[in-house]
Amino acid sequence: TEYWKIVMAGAEDAAKELGAEVDFLGPQAETQYEQQIKMIEDQIATGVNALVVAPSQPDSVIPALNNADQSGIPVVLVDTDADFKDKVSFVGTGNLKAGQLAGKHIADLLKDGDKVAILRGQMGSQTFDERVNGFQEALADKDIEFIVQDAQHDREKSVNIMENILTANPDIKAVYATSDEMALGAAKALANKGKQNIPLIGFDGTPNGLAALQDGDMVANVAQDPYNMGFQAIEAAVKAVKGEKVEKRMDSGAKVITEENVAEAIEKINGNLGK
Repeated sequence: TEYWKIVMAGAEDAAKELGAEVDFLGPQAETQYEQQIKMIEDQIATGVNALVVAPSQPDSVIPALNNADQSGIPVVLVDTDADFKDKVSFVGTGNLKAGQLAGKHIADLLKDGDKVAILRGQMGSQTFDERVNGFQEALADKDIEFIVQDAQHDREKSVNIMENILTANPDIKAVYATSDEMALGAAKALANKGKQNIPLIGFDGTPNGLAALQDGDMVANVAQDPYNMGFQAIEAAVKAVKGEKVEKRMDSGAKVITEENVAEAIEKINGNLGK
């Protein structure tokens, strides 16, 4: 996806700057976690100096990461954390803070007692839990009724789920989707129901999400910084190889994109993708 291409662009630039060599490996789909584990095992056998891993399924990958650690290969986790105590660092978005940015952005549009719909990814996923919790925390001083639905980070499912929410609650005052895939589905549902006046906030800052924001389908989008994520992850890996100290947690940053700064954000992404 474009997201990972931007992560790779950041990683490549860091590697150039630091004189490191980076190979990118990944399964065709993020759900093929067994393939990802095999790739990690192969790299351990090859004897790489360091591993930077974005775990598809954090729990399943731990035995492979332990093998890397036992072989003296430092492991940096990027984008998604895993409960692996010997990691050098986890580089990724501070999702709780990013969720709070979304809540603060919309706070002025809401009154006590308003209903707000939240479309979220998989229940139990720490990333999506934090994006929801941060958003709700930022609105804690208002007596908001949250209607939270698991739309499984899926655009088609989000269209149906959002339409059902609107049917049951025509008085919804705002919608927050915890990924752009779900936000794009929600935007379609709002259009289908003639409810484009309801403010919608997306999350990820993907090219498609930002294009929808520019077209007026969203009022804001919380953008992650995948370029910075890739850059910081390689920096951390190189430091670890040299035996230098690395912070255990690195926040790659997030910011709210609105119609005021969306053109600039799109230009930056195109620059990172070499377009």
